[in-house]
Amino acid sequence: MAERKEKTFKFVVVGGGIAGVTCVEQLSSNFPSTDVALITAGRHIKAVTNYKQVSKTLEEFDVLERPSSVLEEKFPNLTVIHSAVKSLHTESHSVETADGRVFGYEKLCICSGARPKLLTQDNPYVLGIRDTDSAQEFQKRLSKAKRIVVVGNGGIALELVYEVEGCEVIWVVKDKAIGNTFFDAGAAQFLIPSLGADKPEVSAPCRRTRYTTEEPASGVAQTFTADATPRGQSSSTVGPGSALGPDWHQGVILHGAEQVSRRVSVEYQCEVKQIFTSEDQTLKPESVGSWPVYIQLTNDKTLGCDFVVSATGVVPNTEPFLHGNSVRSPIRMQSGNYLWFLFRVV
Repeated sequence: MAERKEKTFKFVVVGGGIAGVTCVEQLSSNFPSTDVALITAGRHIKAVTNYKQVSKTLEEFDVLERPSSVLEEKFPNLTVIHSAVKSLHTESHSVETADGRVFGYEKLCICSGARPKLLTQDNPYVLGIRDTDSAQEFQKRLSKAKRIVVVGNGGIALELVYEVEGCEVIWVVKDKAIGNTFFDAGAAQFLIPSLGADKPEVSAPCRRTRYTTEEPASGVAQTFTADATPRGQSSSTVGPGSALGPDWHQGVILHGAEQVSRRVSVEYQCEVKQIFTSEDQTLKPESVGSWPVYIQLTNDKTLGCDFVVSATGVVPNTEPFLHGNSVRSPIRMQSGNYLWFLFRVV
């Protein structure tokens, strides 16, 4: 592997999210004469700007999605490599990318984040919402849908079920109550009627920081989306983008093909047992209607829908780094609404 190395860097950082970008910014500024590399699957990165230490425990900052070339222009000693990581070789201190290139390192920082824990892989009727691209794909599919099934009981599932209009929503949760991560069963029961009621035309004041994107003023740098182009243009992506923020649905039209305003039903204490397609002969479509996809639940119910939204959380994106290496198991820690996965390469 050593003879295949294209170049060796003092520091190699994997991941184009806020953690990875902040890391390369600090390394590049503190060691301006040292070669630093950032390996990221996407063409754009997320960076923190306008940082302010308001108090001892309160910070204020903006999160922007920018083209990676901005970093290279700012730090001449930084090289951005656009590719996913295929494997890590700790003995030879090298990283192999998905396009077959090999890069050496002296110090390695892994900021690869997490990926959606999908119900099933490579199923065109199962969609996981993780980044801007997947949110836009969800909006596109929803516009033609009459019924969707949302599986999960976390933050994204809560937001989806409340925000979607013009489409029947079947919500599958494995718990006794909705939103048990955020509130108790009593509060959940109190909120159930609001799922079927019309939403207020004017939103109540929100007394917290919101993450938004705005059209740039004259002379101001363009804010990009995760599809590697400014809004309104089309392009194919290189890889998945960074995680969505809490206000990802702001400015996104979440309306289905039906005239009905909102219709939500909840299936409690069950999980998805199996997913079928309309071509599967083991089903009896006449009993549940004709739909592109069907899901069988552990409560023995079979439901048909246009597509399934898998909102069952995330798993640490560590597979390329674990195989064949002496790596300690990831440690899962929770702080507020954030999950941190820590592991050390020996």
